[in-house]
Amino acid sequence: MKQTVSTKWFLFSEDEFSREKHMPEKSLENLMMGIETKDSRGSLNKVIEGIAFDSRKVVPGGLFAAIPGKNHNGETFIKDALEKGAIALIAQSPLGSLSIDYNSVTGFCVEDSRKALSRVGSNFYNHPSKEINLTGITGTNGKTTLTYILEALSIANGKKTGVIGTIDCHYSKTSIPSAMTTPESLDLNRILRDMADGGVSDCFIEVSSHALSQKRVFDMDFEVGIFTNLSRDHLDFHSDMEEYKNAKAKLFRENNVKAPVINIDDPAGKELATEFKDRVISTGINNAADYTAEDIVLEESGSRFTLNSPEGSKKIHTNLLGKHNVYNLLSAAAGASALGVSSDIIEEVFQKIPVIPGRFESIDKGQNFTVLVDYAHTDDALAKSIIAAKSFTKGKVIVVFGCGGDRDRGKRKDMGQAALKNADFAIITSDNPRTEDPEQIIKDIQKGIPANADYITIVNRRDAIEYGINKAEKNDLVLIAGKGHEDYQIVGTKKEHFDDREVAGEFLGKRGH
Repeated sequence: MKQTVSTKWFLFSEDEFSREKHMPEKSLENLMMGIETKDSRGSLNKVIEGIAFDSRKVVPGGLFAAIPGKNHNGETFIKDALEKGAIALIAQSPLGSLSIDYNSVTGFCVEDSRKALSRVGSNFYNHPSKEINLTGITGTNGKTTLTYILEALSIANGKKTGVIGTIDCHYSKTSIPSAMTTPESLDLNRILRDMADGGVSDCFIEVSSHALSQKRVFDMDFEVGIFTNLSRDHLDFHSDMEEYKNAKAKLFRENNVKAPVINIDDPAGKELATEFKDRVISTGINNAADYTAEDIVLEESGSRFTLNSPEGSKKIHTNLLGKHNVYNLLSAAAGASALGVSSDIIEEVFQKIPVIPGRFESIDKGQNFTVLVDYAHTDDALAKSIIAAKSFTKGKVIVVFGCGGDRDRGKRKDMGQAALKNADFAIITSDNPRTEDPEQIIKDIQKGIPANADYITIVNRRDAIEYGINKAEKNDLVLIAGKGHEDYQIVGTKKEHFDDREVAGEFLGKRGH
């Protein structure tokens, strides 16, 4: 069994930890190359031992980047960073306002310290995104699924791969549980450097709208950039859908993306394709595109369709379920082709995609009905998952779902509408209520439920899953939506162990066939 040990930033496997690279000393002048400064004070003739944006991680002789945040402004921790031994700093405030002795500390005032951190991190780790075929995937849904499909295609093509995303970061014998979908730029450059030094040639990374807004991948080099779709999500972070859309577009606007792969069936994708028309590789089912699918047949065991591409046509048989996964496969085929994967390999790999944790994942204990666990946590994703389930289900589709607390309250009504408009029966429950009253969250969801809809509310998620499984009859399907691969439930400020897959398996075992 793979063992892990804790470091200051991540979890590295013991096999890999011993070879973790400590980068050579870097001159401050070289580290600041390509970074526009509004003001600078102090000497550039210094050697920097390390970079940190968390004052607790500063090393003697290090550079501290003060990053403004939602809850904390890094500039309030400059004193702590200097006490830890920082000899240089980056900030957005005028240097004269910081009460620092610039005879011993070098200061830089920049317009955007997040952009500066991304570039200084790239300089420190010797521009690792230039050494790896990096594929960035953005969009509301499908990012995780695509990283797994593309990884399988790349491995079949004889490449050494890495994945960075919602579930984890993995490469070689290293496995790093994810704290966020896309790491901060400094951490990301560090991981990419370790990948490059370990021989990884192809890396597939989920790029969230938060990451793009916060410049975590700013000015990186991407061999391929993929846009999947856009639907309502994260409006607790973005002010409106226009801002959310523009955040996604930053993958292509603020980075060097050699081959943009864009789903033009999506309205936002169509806009992007028009903007970058000279380089775009288009995908779609309803519109003429470079990669299209026709003669689609959706079944309980998978899907069948004809893949049409510049390389010709292929009859595809895949174990992935639902029309939404046909879209994912089109994006994967286009992205893989841009990386030099042949159509024959694509056809072969699509036949048996590895299980993707929490993405339409089947829980099978020999029962005469189907249980699927899915990460769908937006109204669009939930609707697509239910519609996909209904396409191959002979009986009723029963959905268990909820909405997260301390997040976008506006989408709760839409979630209720999406679930009850498409499912035969729904069980509305908790999904990481955090510091909100779960009963109030459920009331918000109920506001979108159509008249005469068939549903029940059960606040306790464990009880809700049990109810759904016990209600199912032969040929029915129980879709447990929202948490997918997650193995926790956040109640108040406490994270408790909770895995939909484990709970479903437990109650299936108790029920028997």
